[in-house]
Amino acid sequence: MKPTEFFSTYDLHDSVVVNIEYNPSELRVSISLELCQWKQTFYVETEPEMREGVLSFTGVTSFQIEPSSFQIDSNEIFEVKSTVSSRVIEIVLTGGDDVGVISFEAEEAIWNQTDSPNGA
Repeated sequence: MKPTEFFSTYDLHDSVVVNIEYNPSELRVSISLELCQWKQTFYVETEPEMREGVLSFTGVTSFQIEPSSFQIDSNEIFEVKSTVSSRVIEIVLTGGDDVGVISFEAEEAIWNQTDSPNGA
């Protein structure tokens, strides 16, 4: 799905980013995260509150982390910006006393849950 469609379906605020991998030869950004399942409109209370998975973006033509010294270490997502007219995505992360911004352009977003549906 288009990134703007993904972000209108999923609320990533407070989700935890475990790792980010940028593969320029595959035009792909992969973000391993713990999704705040309980913040989603489709959440069912009998399901786990958090879900592990990988959010992949394809057709990535640029990628940048600011500041360049920002370290990914279980950072929380504070804000995500994406517009219909642009393929540019900005993800603002917090961690300790630092704030980092990941910016990239992408064509598609794909969520792949990696934990089991029953939380086991």
